[in-house]
Amino acid sequence: MSRRRLQLDRSGPWIAVVGLFMVLWCSVSTGLFAPWWGVAIAFALLIPEVWLVATWARTHPRRTIVVPVVGLLLWAGLAWFGAVVWDWSP
Repeated sequence: MSRRRLQLDRSGPWIAVVGLFMVLWCSVSTGLFAPWWGVAIAFALLIPEVWLVATWARTHPRRTIVVPVVGLLLWAGLAWFGAVVWDWSP
């Protein structure tokens, strides 16, 4: 049986796009516990991530899968900071 390797040069940007949709879902869900300006910050963090994946899709396709992971960590940091420091509570 031949073993197929994951070809991130071809699939990396698509994996990143799916990951960005997950980060988008988290950003939308921020509206459940954050004020409007917290949701705006969550979406503002998403904009450079989309730009980076679009830019790296052709030049550095393997790097694109890191972008949604960092985006998820940024969103989690924002949610934690908002809950602890800015007292976001439902």
